[in-house]
Amino acid sequence: MRTFLLTSESLRRVHSRLTLEWNYIWCFISEKVVANIKEIYSSQTIQDRIRELGKEISRDYADLEKPVIIGVMKGAFCFLADLVRNISTNEPLQIEFVRLSSYGAGTESSGHVQAPWLDLPDIRYRHILVVEDIVDSGRTAKFFLEYLKDQFNPKSLKMAVFLDKPSRRVVPCEPDYVGFTIDDLFVIGYGLDYAEHYRELPFLGELSGISEG
Repeated sequence: MRTFLLTSESLRRVHSRLTLEWNYIWCFISEKVVANIKEIYSSQTIQDRIRELGKEISRDYADLEKPVIIGVMKGAFCFLADLVRNISTNEPLQIEFVRLSSYGAGTESSGHVQAPWLDLPDIRYRHILVVEDIVDSGRTAKFFLEYLKDQFNPKSLKMAVFLDKPSRRVVPCEPDYVGFTIDDLFVIGYGLDYAEHYRELPFLGELSGISEG
């Protein structure tokens, strides 16, 4: 059960999805008090950038045979859905899903890659594009790219990420397509979560001020 304590002006902005950059939302979730969700990128800014990425990927994949896009759940679901609708190729896209994570319920990567759902069909010798929500340490992305190489020997293998956080990199991993490069912030919204909350927000926000209720 989630309760929002907002001014009337803030409520209007949330409902109309026009939250300003310095507008702060105070909310209570379960026994956690979560404060200060500061907008970093608006919904419109995100959509504009995704259209640009879609054009770039379309140029690279337009003439490739049997392209496969693999979305890494859960965080990439918003990015994946909007991105594929902005990609145009001569052959229809095959879209698959896996579930990987190196985060638990906190704000720091655990350092251990979890793969609760890694069930893929036979996509050997195909052109594969992996779609991720964020690359920070690089562990999850590197693990999955190496897995795909070993299992399917793809003709080409690239990665598109909504967010890149290079200051956190601990293993070499460079995305081919990047929505936004950000500093070392913990961000939520547009598919990204804190303890399974906030994925539905249409904008990207910085989360801070977590305390016990």
